[in-house]
Amino acid sequence: MTKRTIRVALLINDTPVPAVIREDGTYYDIYKRWLLQSLSTYPDPIIAKNTELIIDGYDVVDKREYPTEERLLPNAKDGYDAVILTGSKHTAHDSTNPFIPPLVSFMRRLTASPQYLHLKFIGICFGHQILSLALGGDCVSGQNGWEVGVYGCDLTEEGKKWWTWTGDQAEKKEVAGQGGDDRVYVEQMHRDHVPSLPPSCHLLLSTQRYPVHSFIKYYPASLPQNPVAQILTVQGHPEFTPEIVDHVIDARSATGIFDENVTKEARRRAGGKGHGGEGFGRVGWSVWRVLLQHIPVQDNNSIDQ
Repeated sequence: MTKRTIRVALLINDTPVPAVIREDGTYYDIYKRWLLQSLSTYPDPIIAKNTELIIDGYDVVDKREYPTEERLLPNAKDGYDAVILTGSKHTAHDSTNPFIPPLVSFMRRLTASPQYLHLKFIGICFGHQILSLALGGDCVSGQNGWEVGVYGCDLTEEGKKWWTWTGDQAEKKEVAGQGGDDRVYVEQMHRDHVPSLPPSCHLLLSTQRYPVHSFIKYYPASLPQNPVAQILTVQGHPEFTPEIVDHVIDARSATGIFDENVTKEARRRAGGKGHGGEGFGRVGWSVWRVLLQHIPVQDNNSIDQ
């Protein structure tokens, strides 16, 4: 198998709290580690062995950095295959925050223009919310309180196509240590949420508190028997470990963002069933499944996955 390189533009929307930086580095470090570790355990070991990740970080908050147009176009030298948006402490629907309107406009342009159809888009938490806004959807402050720590997200029928894994797909072998067919477990750190699906998107995950935890938008030429995703989002934080969540809880509790009851419940949930959620398992694998899709640039009538 020929070695394949996947190039990712990572739009970094925040800086971790100091304790996280000391132990885990910047969000660039955290996301790169998550992607590489998820790739290393990908259910197809041949793909895992023959895939190289190149990831470039862009500080869109303080430096207003964005990928150059040349690297976003199809067939470009060192051109990107995907754009990933990180989480953030910022409020996605706060149009007075100076970095947010340009970010929404940038993503709206990329996701709406035919010349960028070769790109895949992954949104994590704040990134999930920004993509909703860019696609004509919404993001609002949640009225059902915080979700912090590991929550079980219910799978829709469409979600089962993306979040249920059997390891060797041909032999239908189960992957040890993963959740069942009806739920996926993900670390959370949010109160803002997407209240309803953006146009032309499909719901994948939900919780009792908040209805839209993951959505997908298919490539225009995608077929039911061969689904190809252009956009995949997750409200949770698959890149977070229980230790990272604990540090964020400490910081937000100390500053009064979390009251005593929220803090207690967050600490109870942070470890999940002892090892956090499934971010480094089937959630990470599904992100890689999207990143690895082959989308032809010129021929929009056939898709080779």
